[in-house]
Amino acid sequence: MLSRITVSGLLVNPFVYLAVFLFILLGCSSSLLKRQVPTKNIQVQGHRGSRGTHPENTLSSFEEAVSAGADWIEFDLVLSKDDVPIVSHDATISVDLCLDARKKPLTRLIPIKTQTVKQLKAFDCGSVPNPVFPEQKTVPGQTFVTLEEVLIWAKRFPDKKVRFNIETKTSAPQKQFEPNPRKFVDSIVRLLRKYHQIENSILQSFDFRTLAEARKMEPSLKLSTLFDKPGPICKATKELGATIASPNLSLLTQDMIKECHSLGIEIHPWTLNQESDWKSAISLGVDGIITDYPRKLTTFLISSTR
Repeated sequence: MLSRITVSGLLVNPFVYLAVFLFILLGCSSSLLKRQVPTKNIQVQGHRGSRGTHPENTLSSFEEAVSAGADWIEFDLVLSKDDVPIVSHDATISVDLCLDARKKPLTRLIPIKTQTVKQLKAFDCGSVPNPVFPEQKTVPGQTFVTLEEVLIWAKRFPDKKVRFNIETKTSAPQKQFEPNPRKFVDSIVRLLRKYHQIENSILQSFDFRTLAEARKMEPSLKLSTLFDKPGPICKATKELGATIASPNLSLLTQDMIKECHSLGIEIHPWTLNQESDWKSAISLGVDGIITDYPRKLTTFLISSTR
């Protein structure tokens, strides 16, 4: 049984000391936990700009990502009929997200490779709400943009370093619409050189043929491998000469991240939209996070470092 302790003439119950000790211990543990999760250096990638809040792969979405403080704007490229790199996730015009020139819903899939830039500009891909993202606002009049237009647009932010994570999309519903990997990459690299954006860009892909071509054409261009299935992620990335690996969230393990880090490879998983996933990925040691909500993620990271 604990007896009372005399301190400076006062009788003090030992349970008081125990309570104070536990309070200090818990406070220190909380501080240590915060220090163990280095959120300050996590790179934020805005997936298709800010898809959770704005029409995907449009200038309005990219502008929101920049405003939110994203380190990278992630977007996809396909080729038009006149072989111009077009910002689009799919090889076809979305019947769910776009309207035709008469502002009517599309009734069939239209391969982008069958349309010239001029024809693509007639579609409105900002007026239709995306049911998957209830917070997404509509921005009528947003249409397809070219890679060159994005690079020119970025000059509007001289006080901010706008950087790009560009994904090559090579698969198409019909083989005849799939681009030649070498020609596709050449059209991208030429524009990045023209606008002096090689050092501010990453080229990423599931199609490693495009990454191999890019390495030959422009060795200084950063490369990132994409993975949606288990496999030798670090080994494959290293063999390609890429310095970033972007696996799906479900593939993340601490051992894999440690292995990649030992080979000088950063880990930027996709697509993480929940705070619980951000915390989990950061605790595992990722270097960056691809998200549909760059503003929410930057706010979370800032609050976590206080």
